[in-house]
Amino acid sequence: MKQHLSIPMLAALLFGVFGALAAASTQLLISRFAREAGVSDWIFITVPALFATMFALIVYQGAGRHVKTINQSLSRGLLVAILTWIAFSALATWAWCLPEHYDECFSRALLVSGALGGGQMLLAALIAAAIIGYVIRGRALDSWKAKD
Repeated sequence: MKQHLSIPMLAALLFGVFGALAAASTQLLISRFAREAGVSDWIFITVPALFATMFALIVYQGAGRHVKTINQSLSRGLLVAILTWIAFSALATWAWCLPEHYDECFSRALLVSGALGGGQMLLAALIAAAIIGYVIRGRALDSWKAKD
């Protein structure tokens, strides 16, 4: 009998890989910002990818049973992208801002991170979600054919 990777693990893997690729595509834009912040460029590549991995693992729990269409997987992928964006902005706010300025700094972090990498991260999340949707649909068809 063929063993399949679970849907949440597959989602985590895909979102992590596509998230890292999307974040790496912004490397030229963020390298100056990273130098000014005093951190490595790799932080801006790995942290969003790790957040996307974690949120995909959570959001896609039970997706094999509940997701029936690719559009439903895309909506979960959009949720992963939004959660990743908010978490990265919150982490940047916590790391670089004074507590008395968290509200203003968080709104700016949302704007800057959305402007620098939002499009790439959203595209990566939707591609990963579409692939997972096709996998879920394919597994459902296989199990339906196996019942006959």
